[in-house]
Amino acid sequence: MRKAQRTAILLSLLLLTSNIFASQSAQVAELKNIRSQKTDSGIEVTIETPSGITYESFSLMNPNRLVLDFSGIAAVSSPAMIEIQTLGVVSVRSAMNRPGVARVVFNFTDDVPQFRIEEKETGLTVFFWKERLMEKARTEEKEPEKEILQKEKTGEKEELKIQPEKDSPPPLKKPAAAYEQKENSRSQKKMSFGFTSGYLGLQDEVFKDTYGTGGVFFRGEYALVLPLNIQSFDIWTGFSYFKKTGKTTITEESLDLKITTLSLAMRYLRQLSRFTPFAGAGIDYIVYKEILPEEFMIASVGGSDLGFHVQGGTYVNILPHLSLKAHIRYLWSKTTEDEITVNLGGVEYGLGLVFRFNL
Repeated sequence: MRKAQRTAILLSLLLLTSNIFASQSAQVAELKNIRSQKTDSGIEVTIETPSGITYESFSLMNPNRLVLDFSGIAAVSSPAMIEIQTLGVVSVRSAMNRPGVARVVFNFTDDVPQFRIEEKETGLTVFFWKERLMEKARTEEKEPEKEILQKEKTGEKEELKIQPEKDSPPPLKKPAAAYEQKENSRSQKKMSFGFTSGYLGLQDEVFKDTYGTGGVFFRGEYALVLPLNIQSFDIWTGFSYFKKTGKTTITEESLDLKITTLSLAMRYLRQLSRFTPFAGAGIDYIVYKEILPEEFMIASVGGSDLGFHVQGGTYVNILPHLSLKAHIRYLWSKTTEDEITVNLGGVEYGLGLVFRFNL
């Protein structure tokens, strides 16, 4: 009797444990399978993912590849590589790129072929097709127009019905280059704005004697990716503010130095999964002002001038739309006020938070 009770309890525990594991496994978002299918018009590659999964796509060069990053995926159960060897598509590879992100990579023998990505409830379907079908589709679009004009001239009222070609892929109605550019643009967020702060090192010896070697600066910035197929260049603007209190060298009276800088630059960015390094150069408009003690005959002195800078650094993409930015920037600028040359340049090191998103 006791043995039967123990057996019943053990079976109950086993059923409870299996239910717990089953419920947990059901909650795991998984990239289940990747399969390819040849058609008369090209290739269809289906990627099975849970509904509601977001993704980003971009192209890489040398060698040419198409990359799809799926967010919210915890595991990949599809084969690591599937060979295709058709239309310049060599293979498809899949793996976990980092925690929560699965990556699917299409490898090509040469240039990226014509393609389109279609979202479905069960995942994504990527269509690749032959170039000649594009020309055929454009020709077929023009033929109905000619027939309609002929019918209008002869007075015929018969409605023209066009039957779509069997197995023709949806993207043939529009140029594939438009789809490719749209998908590639997801590799980097097109617009960003953020806030940066750090240390600005002064270069002018007079400033150093009065205010020390440097101090803290604050900057608001904005960037817009240029509408190029490469999607690797952007226009960056920033407005920074620097204030430091010092003392005169002899009387040790308090002075305030304020420097505001409006910057404009072009930068090159390189998308490397979690990191996006960048480098660029640009021009700056610098305004400085020294507020003198009340005992002085004049309240303040200052000036302005143009300069130029180089910058470099990286974004660390911690969230889909939020990045940590680290940079170094060197500025050259000299101005002459009342026959006195002032060096407004300097080197700065900064950290900040940047919000990046698509238009």
